[in-house]
Amino acid sequence: MKNHRFWIKIFILLVLISSFVLSIIFLYSFFLKKVGRFLIIEQEPHKVDAIIVLNGRDTERSLAAVDLYNKGYSNLIVMARGAEQPGSKEFWKRVGNNFDGKIFFQRAIESMGVPEGSFKLIGNGVSSTFDEAKVTKQLLKENGYRSILLVTSKWHSRRAYLTFRATLRRKDEIKIAISPSKYDSFDPDSWWKSRNGAKLVFDEYVKLTFYVITLRISPFI
Repeated sequence: MKNHRFWIKIFILLVLISSFVLSIIFLYSFFLKKVGRFLIIEQEPHKVDAIIVLNGRDTERSLAAVDLYNKGYSNLIVMARGAEQPGSKEFWKRVGNNFDGKIFFQRAIESMGVPEGSFKLIGNGVSSTFDEAKVTKQLLKENGYRSILLVTSKWHSRRAYLTFRATLRRKDEIKIAISPSKYDSFDPDSWWKSRNGAKLVFDEYVKLTFYVITLRISPFI
């Protein structure tokens, strides 16, 4: 009888331990998914004056921009010039007229059928999302544009949207929508399972924190 009670207690203990472990795993996974999903903002596209494509990840973003262009959301795709890369002066000195000077992104969208006149480079060299928002503000002012559609990667979409919204300021006059590239492989529900995903999320939260501390954005929509 005593032996029987002993095994019943062991069974109950194992059930309790298993339940505790499963709860921890569930909560851990639930929390990490929330961390990944928080970075993403996606809105329904609408017809705009310009599709603004943010620098970086040219392949996935060019595909998304061309899709939006072909669906008629805008007849203009815009990208800010990136900062000058090391060796640029020597590069241009050597290639001279043997190079057409087009950036990879422009070559990519033209190869996918976007005419040269439907693409515009702005700014004199940006090095951050904040810089891109500022040169876009100048573009809107000079051309009287009132609506834009932002294209970027999923993990970058919240910071991008909040930065542009805060920088343009005229919230009632400028309509901003954001459409993260569906070609981005970032998975908010399993980002911690790969080194690349973990690095993306860590780096993005560091940048978000910096943008909030420096009052470039508010963390809330």
